[in-house]
Amino acid sequence: MSGMKKMIALACALVMVSCSQPPLVNMVDSMFSQDRQLPRLVSMRTLDMSSVLLSFSEEVTLQEARIDGMKAVWRMDGPSSIVVTSPSGLDISTPSDLFIRVADSSHNSSAFHIPLYGLNDRIPPLVINELSSKGTPTQPDRIELEIRGEGNLEGICVMDGTKGNEKHSFILPDIDVERGDYVVIWWDSVPDEEVQENDDGSTVFNLAASSKEGLATNNGVFVVYRTPSGDDDVIDALVYTNGESTSYSGFGSARVEASYNGLTASFDWMGPAFNSRHSTSTRTVSRRNNRMDTDSASDFYITVTRGQTFGRMNSSAEYVPEEKTASGPGDVF
Repeated sequence: MSGMKKMIALACALVMVSCSQPPLVNMVDSMFSQDRQLPRLVSMRTLDMSSVLLSFSEEVTLQEARIDGMKAVWRMDGPSSIVVTSPSGLDISTPSDLFIRVADSSHNSSAFHIPLYGLNDRIPPLVINELSSKGTPTQPDRIELEIRGEGNLEGICVMDGTKGNEKHSFILPDIDVERGDYVVIWWDSVPDEEVQENDDGSTVFNLAASSKEGLATNNGVFVVYRTPSGDDDVIDALVYTNGESTSYSGFGSARVEASYNGLTASFDWMGPAFNSRHSTSTRTVSRRNNRMDTDSASDFYITVTRGQTFGRMNSSAEYVPEEKTASGPGDVF
């Protein structure tokens, strides 16, 4: 009987090994697989008032998606893209928290916490029209937006810098505007009046960005985004330099890139940065009137001394530097 028991025990052991072999092989294959890269979030685009499109670096499956702790609705939009929708909608000016966990075919899992904003569908066409980055107590740093169509400003985000690299950002409030109106953003100061009416019937909305410091004085990027979240959603931008740094002077005809929350956001800027060396608190960087936006330095000029025109049409009087008369190279100043 002892011999029979040994044979039965051996047979049972062989069956156990046979049954356990596939999971063991899978586990070993997973451990030694060459794919140990975690899925990366490569782009995020807010679609509307409730949905966002997320794209990843490889094919993924969704394991969990919650917005403000509540289960979110989702659908695949291709092997590496997911549309996540909030059943209750998203606020335009106040962020919701998206938690999402995805995994690839090798069981590499990544989780993300992402702030989400709804996208205002009434954003008007607008451009950066005037900028002062060398302010004084009496002539503070300001940015002017010219409104070129009817719409609403809520949720538009302006930044001294680019997403993830900004010094300060400001989300515009719920304001209805019309073509010809102006928005003057007082970057580190408070305006005397919130709303002004011009003789031509246009309205000037003065807003305080409440920054603790002024705009980048010499080398900077000022960007207007459609929404604080997502990437590749730039309405307009101005890249400027004092000419003494190459930080912003050599982009060429390419795209300016910036990192945001692991994403890469970019926008078109053609050619070198605008040279703002001769600007002062009253010689502002201004957009040429009645000119199509070309996303380049040629769109702008420096006004004459005391030629600032915040809240109304830009002056056509352009500052012309005097030639250097002292000994040395004949630089133009």
